Formats: sequence, C-alpha cells, structure tokens
Amino acid sequence: KHAIRFIPRENGVHSIDVRFNGSHIPGSPFKIRVGEPGQAGDPGMVTAFGPGLEGGTTGVPSDFIVNTCNAGSGALSVTIDGPSKVKMDCQECPEGYKVTYTPMAPGSYLISIKYGGPQHIVGSPFKAKVS
Repeated sequence: KHAIRFIPRENGVHSIDVRFNGSHIPGSPFKIRVGEPGQAGDPGMVTAFGPGLEGGTTGVPSDFIVNTCNAGSGALSVTIDGPSKVKMDCQECPEGYKVTYTPMAPGSYLISIKYGGPQHIVGSPFKAKVS
C-alpha cells in the first residue's frame, strides 16, 4: 500500500493521474473537488490602494495595487470608464497586481474592480478625478 498527499493551491475539480510502470492504476485518473461547488476567489478579501484610485493628470500614467494575496484563486477584472479611453496595463507583483493607466482627457473616471466573478471588491467602484 502507498499513500499520496498533496496540498491543492486552487479550488475546483482536479484530475489526479496515478501510474505504476507508466500505466494508470485502476480508477486513474481520479477526479476530486476542492472547495464548495462553484467556489472561487473571495472578493471580500481583495483590497486596492494607491494614488491612481483617487485620480491623476491627463496624459500621465497613474497606478494602483490590487492585493489578492488572501483571496484564493480567482479571475481579476478591472474596467476604467470615463470621458476618454485609457491605456491600461496590468502586471503581477508581490501583493497581487499593479495596474497602470493613462487617461487621455480630464474628468471623472469610474474604476471597477471585480474578483472571482461578478462581485466588486470592497470600495469598488472607485471614483478618480483626472485634471
């Protein structure tokens, strides 16, 4: 007899292949569910901070951090709506993600941040004033 142990890093259905001499053992691959059905990252555990959430200057990049470290696995969605389209870039960083955007016209912008589905994170949508 042998025992296998692993720690899954994401919720969802996992397929586990168990082989002996290159061939699947009876029942392999095994399907196991981690977490509750449909469970995804927790948007209530995501925070966002940085000067870009409050505003910026036309034509000048602004940025903010979205901290997803305690939220589990999930998809991040960031939309920025306002008087103009914005050039936006998202890069991974130690806290989660750094979002940089460049507004092309002054005015009020609405920054919506969602995680793990259609739910907004705490504080979203944010209102940013661009001069």
